[in-house]
Amino acid sequence: MTTLYPVQDVFTRGEISPRLHARASLDFYRAALSKCENFVTLPHGGIRKRGGTYFAGEVKISAKKTRLIPFIFSADQAYALEFGDQYIRVYAYGARVGTVEVASPYLEADLFELAYVQSADQMWIIHRDYPPKVLTRTAHTAWALADYEIADGPYDPINDTATTLTPASYGSFVPKMSSLTVPSGTVSSLNATGDAWQLFDKDSKTMSVLTGGTGAWVQYRLASSEQKVCNAYWIQAPGAAGRAEDMPTQWEVQGSNDGSTWVTIDSRQGQTGWSASERRYF
Repeated sequence: MTTLYPVQDVFTRGEISPRLHARASLDFYRAALSKCENFVTLPHGGIRKRGGTYFAGEVKISAKKTRLIPFIFSADQAYALEFGDQYIRVYAYGARVGTVEVASPYLEADLFELAYVQSADQMWIIHRDYPPKVLTRTAHTAWALADYEIADGPYDPINDTATTLTPASYGSFVPKMSSLTVPSGTVSSLNATGDAWQLFDKDSKTMSVLTGGTGAWVQYRLASSEQKVCNAYWIQAPGAAGRAEDMPTQWEVQGSNDGSTWVTIDSRQGQTGWSASERRYF
């Protein structure tokens, strides 16, 4: 019987799994190899021998393991980094780059556990036992390794215990008033009503009725020489049935340093649909 040797001149599929060695019916079978050793497949079909190695220089400590990591800046400029026991050296164009040597924290045992990613002039290096580092090239012979400053995080584990935080005070601009002048400051209103302080007693069960249409106002004056900054506030509707509908739908919050010149801090319109004891934050 005559033995036939079909010509194979395309190898673009490269080395395939042994599970496919008998699948001659597959389209890519005639472009594949069962074993491809010491050759490189080319995108246009052929193969060529792999490149050899080049002795560029002795490592710093021959008795210890080292690791070569590529640092490719561009198509025209690339480096090989020699990572050794607590040092990094740089090679380019077939030789070591001057006397460049960067101190590093990585021990011999850590070298093959390093993860890295590189872009342009920087390489970020990660190891589980060290803070993240960034290796920066500022010139052909200028290299530096520094801690990577993380903009946000990492975070501590979420507190899943019963630990709670209870504020010691309200921390508010206006204290919990019990009269027009107690515990501090003075409450007044357009109607000069004696119960206007109840608007500042932090109790939705009490209230004070202001009349005067759009010109109605209520004021809290700080104690003499006291100054504060208001950067937020909240308003709560009465808890009594049927009184939430009496809540204002628009207002202004104003502040003054002298009691005569007023500056609008905030203004609101369309605040409708209040429900009993509802609290809104602004």
